[in-house]
Amino acid sequence: MTNANYLMHGAHFAKSYVSEYLKNDLPARINRYRNGWGISSTELPTPEKFFAYEPLALDTWPTVITVAISTDNFERMGFDGPDPLYRVNYSMRTYVWCRAVGPDEATVARDRLTAVVRSALLDYPCLQAVDPRQSFQVMVDENSMREEFSDITLLKGDRVLAGGYVGYTLGINEVVTRQDIGEIASIELAVSQQGVTDTDLSSSTWNQIHTVE
Repeated sequence: MTNANYLMHGAHFAKSYVSEYLKNDLPARINRYRNGWGISSTELPTPEKFFAYEPLALDTWPTVITVAISTDNFERMGFDGPDPLYRVNYSMRTYVWCRAVGPDEATVARDRLTAVVRSALLDYPCLQAVDPRQSFQVMVDENSMREEFSDITLLKGDRVLAGGYVGYTLGINEVVTRQDIGEIASIELAVSQQGVTDTDLSSSTWNQIHTVE
């Protein structure tokens, strides 16, 4: 049976991988930044929800959303054993949405949380997964990183929503596990006291060879 870890991963793996990484990494990292900047949890809030897709509506803040925008290119790296190995680059975005009472509070919280997300994505050793293959690697191309910020959106009760995203290229080594065409499962020989004749070989032996798909 083929090991699922050895199959190509695809965009769903890329965004889920980053989303799960940020979910596990950000709480402790945010605490370190609060202490370093000397600010409160209101000024740098911890995200309440993490998504690997774009929800139809936001009902919890802050929210962090990671999506794959496109696949940029495939680079042939060589072989992982008998299987072709590729470097697949995904164009990714991680969105940050914050809500606060006024525009200043919302904007500052959004900007600070975006900076911490950027820090997590640039922390390359933390993005490595546990995988039995030496060739497996997940890495953010820091030269591709960019940030964009939205205009503020006025909500009910003088509350304001502010968003932004970190865009980057995520490279993942992916292997194309070759399909097993077939293998000889068994060979049965019909041997008589007179020995094996050509007729025996053709009718008994070769007809007993079968493949397992």
